Amino acid sequence: MANIHQNVIFALGLKGVFLITTVLGITGLWFAVLADTGATALVTLNALRLLRFKGKRNSNHSY
Repeated sequence: MANIHQNVIFALGLKGVFLITTVLGITGLWFAVLADTGATALVTLNALRLLRFKGKRNSNHSY
């Protein structure tokens, strides 16, 4: 659950920052789109860490 909370807070926080900076004219819309794409990649990589725990839990099986 901590991983999910990290992902949600990071993604929404970054979207909020770029929403405000884009509306104020500090950053352009394309920069915000690229940042959102990067955030999606980081959130996906962070979520993939959960697969590692699943693999360790099932590693006790003998084949």
